[in-house]
Amino acid sequence: MRSTRPPVLDDDPEALDAIWTALEPDPALVPPLIRAVMISSLDGTTTVDGRSGGLGTPTDRLVYTAMRARADLVLVGSGTALAEGYGPAETSPVWADRRPGPPPVVLVLTRTLPDALVEHCAGSGDRVRIAAAHGVDIDRVRAARDRGVTVHVLGPGPTGAAIRSLAAHLHADEVDLEGGPRLLGALLAEGAVDELVLSLAPEVIVGGEDSPLATGPATTRVPMRVAAAFSCPRGGLYTRWVVGGRRP
Repeated sequence: MRSTRPPVLDDDPEALDAIWTALEPDPALVPPLIRAVMISSLDGTTTVDGRSGGLGTPTDRLVYTAMRARADLVLVGSGTALAEGYGPAETSPVWADRRPGPPPVVLVLTRTLPDALVEHCAGSGDRVRIAAAHGVDIDRVRAARDRGVTVHVLGPGPTGAAIRSLAAHLHADEVDLEGGPRLLGALLAEGAVDELVLSLAPEVIVGGEDSPLATGPATTRVPMRVAAAFSCPRGGLYTRWVVGGRRP
């Protein structure tokens, strides 16, 4: 019987090739593409202590930086940008030979252009820009531009269509959507996301404000090890995990 244990990918050259190839977009899709990147624990927790970075593994980091290396724009909601301390994007040295041009532009989406966001983006030049929702107060747009922040005002209509129109205007073929969850949910509901790259952190988060397994305020992180994974032609990913990372 053929093993269902998934291949183990690390940071050797052959594995890097496999990761890069696995992240090629579906050839049937027409750019500009909006490709979302998301990480979740096995129980569905998307943040620990308010940040998604607490869930990451070294391989997840490789996927995250590869998606940035492939993208022309990195799109993120203003709440996530402020909580995670977003700054100008860099190309990871691991992927530098696969990206001949400069790093992608970071585009922060906002509805209201708050002072905290303008202050955060000021001084980054064109490397961190703001995409303001249609109808935003024009005086706030002028004030942000006076601080040296590049502000794009989205067109009317659904947010996803407006973002795709802006991406085409900026000659961007791939938009790397990095969150947060509310923005991802809104764009998925609109049918505006072309692909979702989902990482599953090998742990279950029990308790704490961010976990759906509510047992109290204290957080317990239960490590796991994947033992088998398979899919079927009708979709779905099916997995078996060993609790505590113990080897059989």
